[in-house]
Amino acid sequence: MAKSDLEATVREWIRAGAEVQSGLLLFSQNSKNARFVSLVRLNPTKYRPLLINKLCALAGVDPNKEATTPRRRFRDDFPFLRTPDCPPELKILATDKITAHDRYIQSHERLFDCVTLDDCYRTAHEAIENFLENRAIFQELDYYREHGAILGKHRIFEYLQRRKQLDGLNIVDLLAEQRRLRSAIWRINDELKKGTKPHLQTEREQRRRQKEILLDEVNKLIDGYTHAR
Repeated sequence: MAKSDLEATVREWIRAGAEVQSGLLLFSQNSKNARFVSLVRLNPTKYRPLLINKLCALAGVDPNKEATTPRRRFRDDFPFLRTPDCPPELKILATDKITAHDRYIQSHERLFDCVTLDDCYRTAHEAIENFLENRAIFQELDYYREHGAILGKHRIFEYLQRRKQLDGLNIVDLLAEQRRLRSAIWRINDELKKGTKPHLQTEREQRRRQKEILLDEVNKLIDGYTHAR
């Protein structure tokens, strides 16, 4: 990782509460000091300050100038999520962030139990994928907290454009879109049930969730037509 990118990532990690497991993954990606990783895992609470200092040193960040307070509750960090005017897509991302974080923790812990290279590859891929998803969502939430505006880099915002397009559809097109989305969700569920290509599980579940959101909107529009009559 380029040092400028590492610096930004470390600063974001600290602002998010400097959670130990995500910090260890970040450290592992930028240092070969496996003994230090093992040490922190033995006593995360004791060695968390040292982990912060190590990452700050790698990134060229002054830890004394960064807020390194203990981790607070997630929704305390982003109080706007409780407000009536909070953009709905940010509430969706907040839920997805919690899921991605939990899956990252689980897969990161499983890394130490892998016995084959294939297991190691799949588990590491899952850990990194969920870590990156967690960070991408944090960037959106953190930007809104700082600026009161949407950053809009996360892929969920592509669905906002699709949602706007739904408003222009007539009832025939809406019914066709309803069938298409139901079929797509069924196919994704079938893929998840079969368990093929497990490294794609997170991406498939995200696609399913986004299509379920669109389907819910289509159903509401169809209901609007029905009640209008």
